[in-house]
Amino acid sequence: MKKVLNNILAICLASILLFSCQKLDVSSPNDVPTDQVFKNADGLRSALTGLYNNLQQRDYYGAYYPLMADLNSDVCTAGGYDIPALNEVGAHAITSSNLYAEKMYLAMYKCIANANEIVGVVDGITDANLSADEKKSIKGQVLAIRAMVHFDVLRMFGYHWDNASPYGIPLVTTVQKATDIVLRSTVAASYAVIIKDLTDANTLLAGGGIEAKYANQQLVKALLARVYLYQKDYVKAALFATEVINDGTYSLLGANAFTTIYSGRLSSESIFELSFDAQNQSSFNGTTYVRPDALRTEVFFLASQQLNTFFELRPTDKRAELVDFVNNDAGIQPDGRTQKYRGEVTKDNPAYIMRIAEMYLIAAEAKKLSGGGLEYINMLRENRGMDALTDADVADEDTFLQVVLDERLSELNFEGHRFFDLARFQKIKDVLGVDNTNSVFPIPQREILATNKKLSQNPGF
Repeated sequence: MKKVLNNILAICLASILLFSCQKLDVSSPNDVPTDQVFKNADGLRSALTGLYNNLQQRDYYGAYYPLMADLNSDVCTAGGYDIPALNEVGAHAITSSNLYAEKMYLAMYKCIANANEIVGVVDGITDANLSADEKKSIKGQVLAIRAMVHFDVLRMFGYHWDNASPYGIPLVTTVQKATDIVLRSTVAASYAVIIKDLTDANTLLAGGGIEAKYANQQLVKALLARVYLYQKDYVKAALFATEVINDGTYSLLGANAFTTIYSGRLSSESIFELSFDAQNQSSFNGTTYVRPDALRTEVFFLASQQLNTFFELRPTDKRAELVDFVNNDAGIQPDGRTQKYRGEVTKDNPAYIMRIAEMYLIAAEAKKLSGGGLEYINMLRENRGMDALTDADVADEDTFLQVVLDERLSELNFEGHRFFDLARFQKIKDVLGVDNTNSVFPIPQREILATNKKLSQNPGF
């Protein structure tokens, strides 16, 4: 990768020309500016705001990263638009020239580049208006975000399920020059860098405030739980997940109230929620719902028939209310719509990056049936209107794993988890009917070419 971000200036210019309707693709007054900003407290605070703004890019957590992941699973299908690059993801046949994959890749490395700018200068800034505690908080937030983004790249473009694999990702932890080339690290090395950033962030953010709009220590612990789960370090995954659960900052909503997670903002379940507003809209509503009477040809991401069948077999599951297969385009079926991103007027739908429900799911999977995992599954099920499972319902660990995967599908659909779940258990072929080499997105071909093919491609692409 020729400085992963070498191409960003050119891509940003192309984005303005090709995607001028997308607000977050153009320069923002809150974007991380040039080195001139890193002179004082106000400049540093502005740069941090710009980093959060970077997360909101349409091609990252503005909608496309989680939705593209679910499109390459059994959660959703491509809508009625005839867009080859979208259709090939929906057909689980993505190619290395896919425009959506390319833009996601660049959007994530743009975030990493901006995080590196801040990390590189924060310790050296001296300002009477910048306390030592605030500097620690800013650095901790930035390290947490850099780790999260690197992990998101690893989940999408690396062999995250195989710690022994050479197919990790380019790890960019310093400000790069235009001539720099950063090649892929191993998966083990990728995890090590991600975990180090999170461990450092955990120390820096200790004792700080907890607000779901910003990276905080509870988010860091939740991210550590997620990362360790993917790495199959189940002891540490369970440790951090239960720490977040037992802290008491967050709580599960009951069966008659949990849908307010999606109709309101910053519920008691939200550990980290990326906020949008009427002036700074996300693309979630416009790509998954649009309006009640919208034709399927106006929607990019439709709920799949498989998801409908899944919920039909769970009649008491209140989470089924968040998928509508009835009140849509009656002329073309199936035409399912997720209800998680309603708000057809304001389109200020948040990105639900981390919720307490995921911690219960991680604790359950990591502890396994033999370690008390069923207790955590039942806590979640009962808060979603379902009966608790008994030991007689779950005979062995294989059965329990399927229970966990089913609960993850029910809880986290349209939030960008299912594809990665299938990949890390190598169930792509069993569930989607395509080869397990499709457990990963290809490195964009333009990045391969930019390094004179020094950057290696994932097998099968």
